[in-house]
Amino acid sequence: MNQNEALTSAINGEAAAVYAYGLLGPQLDMSAQSLARSSMNAHRQRELSLRAKLEVVGGAQPGAAVAYELPFPVTDATSARELAGVVEMRLAATYADLAGATTGSDRNDAVLAARECAVRGITWGAPTAAFPGLD
Repeated sequence: MNQNEALTSAINGEAAAVYAYGLLGPQLDMSAQSLARSSMNAHRQRELSLRAKLEVVGGAQPGAAVAYELPFPVTDATSARELAGVVEMRLAATYADLAGATTGSDRNDAVLAARECAVRGITWGAPTAAFPGLD
């Protein structure tokens, strides 16, 4: 995977994360809704940052989908938390790919983003892994 492909994948992952957080929020109590809002805002900011990086390297900007397919229905707080964990761990894997396709400060940024996603995923109840995002 080259840098442009990895950036595009990360942008698409961030857009999907924003979508998922918008769906799971109503299923959560007030405390968890606050965490979901802050997580969604973090993903929005990451997406904007990635789009700026893609523009600098001359890559074509991907459009956001109208909707994304969820891995399972979100019907209650338990499934909402599970979805948040899945989304975060999938993004950790996407950022691991981005780290592998970049160098220097861009690689450092990707590693930090992967770590942030893994920490948020664990916060939501996702299982821990020695190297989140790597099989």
